Amino acid sequence: MNVLIRSLMFMLLLSLTTAPHLHAFEFDKNYLYYRDANVPPFQKSREFFDMPNRPGFFEVTLVSDTVGPLTFRIVRVRDEMEKTLTQKRTYSVGNHEFQTRFDNSSGSDDLIVEIANSNPAAVAKVSVFVVELPKQ
Repeated sequence: MNVLIRSLMFMLLLSLTTAPHLHAFEFDKNYLYYRDANVPPFQKSREFFDMPNRPGFFEVTLVSDTVGPLTFRIVRVRDEMEKTLTQKRTYSVGNHEFQTRFDNSSGSDDLIVEIANSNPAAVAKVSVFVVELPKQ
C-alpha cells in the first residue's frame, strides 16, 4: 500500500512539473502568428512563417516547460537563401524562454524557426509567437 501511495505521488509530481504552464505568460492576442510545435526526442522541427510583403519589425518568442536541452535557431529566408540570425541552446528543466527581433526592413524576407530537442526521453512542446512591432 505504501508503495502504491508513493507511486501515485511521484506520478502527480511528474505531471505537475512537466505540464505546460503557458497561461503564466501574457501575450498580446494581436500576434501575427501563433504555433505549437511538438518535437520528438533527438529530432528537429522547422517552422516556416510567410511574413507580410511589407517592411516591418517583428518579435519572435519561444516558450516551453519541457525538460531540456533545447536549441532554438532563427533563420532569415530570402528567395532560396537561408541565413542564421541567432541561435541559443538552453539546458533548463522547464521554463525555456527565448526572444529575439526579426528585422524585415526590405519586406521581402520570410522566417524559419528551428527547434532541436536533445532530450532522449521526452517530446518537447514549444509555443512560437510572432508579433509585429508598432512602427516607430
